[in-house]
Amino acid sequence: MRCEPAPGTATDRLSDVAAARAAGMRAFGYAGGAAPTERLEGPGTIVLDDMRELRTC
Repeated sequence: MRCEPAPGTATDRLSDVAAARAAGMRAFGYAGGAAPTERLEGPGTIVLDDMRELRTC
């Protein structure tokens, strides 16, 4: 399967997730970083426990 690229950001910072949402981009929030998981969750955001999950679509 080929994945279509889409604008987005992968980060562990809540401010980056908020900026991606405001710009209409997809956000991948890393739950093992600076922000607690529940703060990263929300519309347009996929929360990852392991950054290797970015390899899958």
